[in-house]
Order: sequence, then C-alpha cells, then structure tokens
Amino acid sequence: MKLNEKFKHIQEEMAQQLPRDILNIFGKSLQELLAQKLETNALKVGDIAPDFTLLDTNGLPVSLYDVLKDHLVILSFFRGNWCPFCIAELRHYQEAINNDKINSSTVIAVSPQTVNYNSQVSKQNDLQFKILCDQGNKIAEKYGLVFVLPENVRDLYKSVGADLEIFNNDNTYKLPIPATYVIDQNKKIIFASVDANYMERADVCDIQFK
Repeated sequence: MKLNEKFKHIQEEMAQQLPRDILNIFGKSLQELLAQKLETNALKVGDIAPDFTLLDTNGLPVSLYDVLKDHLVILSFFRGNWCPFCIAELRHYQEAINNDKINSSTVIAVSPQTVNYNSQVSKQNDLQFKILCDQGNKIAEKYGLVFVLPENVRDLYKSVGADLEIFNNDNTYKLPIPATYVIDQNKKIIFASVDANYMERADVCDIQFK
C-alpha cells in the first residue's frame, strides 16, 4: 500500500474518532501553517547537507558525514511518536527495507523527542534503521525546517496525547516540518521533499537516488 493511501485511512479514522470542533481547529491551524510557506526556508536539491552528530536509540553518537563515507543517506525528519502520520511513515520505511527496496543502513530518521521516546517507537515497530534525537531541533533548524506550534493549539495537542514538553523535554514547542532528503557521498542533497502539510510526505517509490 502506498503511503498516501495509508494517510487517507488515518484521516478517515480521525474523522470518526475526534469531535468535529477539534477537527475544525486542527484544520484551521494547518491552513495557517501552510499560509506561512515555511518550505521556502528549507534546504533544497543542490545544497550541501550540514553535518551533525546525534544520539541514537542506544544513546550512542551517529555522525552523518561518517555514514556518508560508506553510502548515500535517506534522511527523514519526523515530529514524534504522538503523530500517527509519522508512525505510518516510519513503518513505511521498514516495509521498504523488508521488501529489499532500500537498505536499512541508508535510512536515518530524526526527531526532537528524547532518546527514550525514540527507543520506544523503534522497539514497538521493530524498526531496523537509525532514529536520532535532535534535542531542541538544532539540526532541523540548520536544514530550515523548524516552526513553533501556536499557543492556541498547544492545550489541544495535549488533550489528544501530544504533550510536547514531555516528549521533547523542553518548553519551546518547536517542531520540524516533515521532510525527506537523499544525500549523496559528496554531501550534496540530490532529492528533497519538504511539506508543511504533515499529511503529505514522500513515498519510498517516489524517492529519486540520482
């Protein structure tokens, strides 16, 4: 099943489970976010990907440029365990790995949540690729992906289980725009998919590796 089909199912489930007023607030918040055209600030194809060293689910440091010495990297920025679209995307990568469409060693997923929460999502979904902790969204900022969740929806997020202060262990309410990059061994971005609409993301089948 393609990723957009999975997302469609999630939207249908949310429409059935959440009250109409909450859905309306989420919809308005998303439209306000899209109006900011945040994607224009993000790194693009042809840019050099900034290096970083972040902790994996075992608390061990992983360097992008070190990984690039051996092969290209699919770099994915996701919001957190609390986002059903993010979970579907992570599972989508694992399915592609299981089906030999991509290699687990090439995938790096990055989120602002703590190592503990990254470890949880990895174990619960049997993910075989690297998931790294970008505390404070410092790396996401270098890639031009960060925005601040508006105050008027923070309590609403908490009410549906997305308490960002707990998941991210900070009170900045910063989140990354979901983004997928392919970075070649010359450290250059050769594919970029960035969309402030968290319900729109690159399918593995659509990723270009040249």
